[in-house]
Amino acid sequence: MTVFKKILAFTGSIFLVMLLAGILTSLIHSGLVIAAIVIAVAAILFFFSSKAGDRAQMIATGLTKKEYKYIRTNLEEARVKIIRLQKIMTQNKALYSFQERNKTLLLTKRIYGIVKDEPKRFYEAEDFFFSHLDSLVELTEKYAFLEKQPVKDKKIYQTLSDTRTLLNDLSRVIEKDLFTLLNQDVNNLDFELEVAKNSISKQKKKFERGTKDDREQAK
Repeated sequence: MTVFKKILAFTGSIFLVMLLAGILTSLIHSGLVIAAIVIAVAAILFFFSSKAGDRAQMIATGLTKKEYKYIRTNLEEARVKIIRLQKIMTQNKALYSFQERNKTLLLTKRIYGIVKDEPKRFYEAEDFFFSHLDSLVELTEKYAFLEKQPVKDKKIYQTLSDTRTLLNDLSRVIEKDLFTLLNQDVNNLDFELEVAKNSISKQKKKFERGTKDDREQAK
């Protein structure tokens, strides 16, 4: 259940409790009794409204509360890493060409965006969130660190060259992560297209039979 929905549930509970308190005040003259009843009712109302919200969330996302929280935590961590990556790339323009830099950032943001909108699909991109994104950020940071050194020897230049190659390879790996994630969408679209084609084909045959019957009746 989101924080906003919990606030709404809490607000609704307060309203009902205030209404109940007003009714009880007119019936019972003991302040302690009224307070005890109001607190108990408030707790019960909030508990059940929260449960109802969690159940609605589970139906909407296909995830349990625990799974949803786990995925949201990992998404937040990924968001922070992508911000770090963007900052490093912006400050070290020699690392990538403009086109490569934009492509890599676009890939990471696209995967993040898809999973943010559909949390259940997190499991289709676990390699990206738990391995590939981490490697991309760490290698980029290490490259930036070495590149900034005022003195470089042959070994450092070779390490920088090797790192650039690895980063390019990693960018292609992340591109495959996106294709894997989009594969479900492609399959769903293919299925919908097939259903649409069958429906159109049936309607066309029905129309042709109707036209043929009309012609025979006209004779």
